[in-house]
Amino acid sequence: MDKRLIVEFAPGIAFVLGDTLGGIWVGSAFAAVATLIAIVLRWRWDQSLPWLAISIFFLTAVMVTAGFFFNDTTFVKISATVGSLVFAVILGVGLFFKPSLVERTLGYKIKLIDEGWLLLNYAWIGITLLRAGANELVWRNATDRVWVLYNGFSDFAWFALFFAVTWVVAWEYWDEDAEEEDA
Repeated sequence: MDKRLIVEFAPGIAFVLGDTLGGIWVGSAFAAVATLIAIVLRWRWDQSLPWLAISIFFLTAVMVTAGFFFNDTTFVKISATVGSLVFAVILGVGLFFKPSLVERTLGYKIKLIDEGWLLLNYAWIGITLLRAGANELVWRNATDRVWVLYNGFSDFAWFALFFAVTWVVAWEYWDEDAEEEDA
């Protein structure tokens, strides 16, 4: 497994560990520290800033700070929903750019025809909205402990779903011409 992928999952695991040791606020602090470490490691390894991780860190910091200030864990619980909705909007706005934001992100690895990139964008938006809805469903209907476990470990499943959908779209809409140009 790529070390970058392990680092991406560390904040969720740190959140569950911190919650186990001292509750949601401690879990949030552990996740924040793990995210900062992940940002530093990604900078060190790639010599570029991981903007998604940085934006997630700042969004979470704002939500957790508000929750702490108002003594309401709801802010912590909805941060994943808000983050997912913001990501879906960014992906939607990214459709107006050529190349799209998804193509800019993945275009160095996969070569798709235009229809494939459009479908992949819509699929990612759909998954992201599904993720927001799932978080809302879990935090509103489950115990705090169940939500913490869901929040900490669901990233593995969501990553797998993004990967699987991307693989299926790439399989179906691969651009053979672009592959020959690169050779």
